Amino acid sequence: MARNTVRIPLPVDPSEAIALLAAVRKKHADQGDASPLKGMEWEEIDPDLTAAKEQDALSDQSYLNAEKTTRERNRHMPAVNDALRSARDVLLGLYRSNPKKAGDFGFTVNDSPRAAASGETNGGGSGTPPQPGTV
Repeated sequence: MARNTVRIPLPVDPSEAIALLAAVRKKHADQGDASPLKGMEWEEIDPDLTAAKEQDALSDQSYLNAEKTTRERNRHMPAVNDALRSARDVLLGLYRSNPKKAGDFGFTVNDSPRAAASGETNGGGSGTPPQPGTV
């Protein structure tokens, strides 16, 4: 007869692990001296469980705050990006003979030639360089 293998997976998600341990702790407390878990060192576990619950709640709140503030920041980004483009264009117009002067305003000025973008070729070929000895 085949042996039945039983698995009890533990949660990977911290919030789920905290909730499961809290449920285990509650069941243990409800059973009192009859609990099969009375041999565990709950007086050492309880402070960590309490702190983990508190920090998990703070983490959830921080996540919500981060979402809200990121959404608010992103609402203003089109105006910021438009202003940056305008400032760059004005500086490039004023300093056409010396565009590096835009660097004085904090812009990064790249004056090296652009590398060919992926898929671009120098002659409209197949996109792969010719092999040595072939034409």
